[in-house]
Amino acid sequence: MPAAIPAPERLRVPHQSGAASQVRRWLRDSLPNLPDEVRDDLLVCATELVSNAVRHARPLSGGDVCVTYELGPTDVEVRVIDGGSRTHPHVCAVNLDSAHGRGMFIVSKLSTDWGARTLGDGTQEVWARIPVR
Repeated sequence: MPAAIPAPERLRVPHQSGAASQVRRWLRDSLPNLPDEVRDDLLVCATELVSNAVRHARPLSGGDVCVTYELGPTDVEVRVIDGGSRTHPHVCAVNLDSAHGRGMFIVSKLSTDWGARTLGDGTQEVWARIPVR
């Protein structure tokens, strides 16, 4: 019988400004054996994805967002599921004078791949893959 594939780890956090710090703490505690530079990149990407969900999307029906991660042999993938929004995440031209708009640019530079999709129930999933070096 083939080995079972482990289910991704999940955390639900309130759809509010403090959500990103809860996610960072959870990821740090859940993945203590990741090399520091990989963990740092993962925490930055997760922070950006969660912050964007809180800023630009609706909460899930429970008033929260769901964050998952899955550790593979070559990368760790983080996903944020929210209640959906009228806009789709995209990389903006970087404006160093702006207080906003650099998040997905940062995610695109730290990850090997990232994407977003609207699910059948209207929720939105945004993900990024961070290489494990």
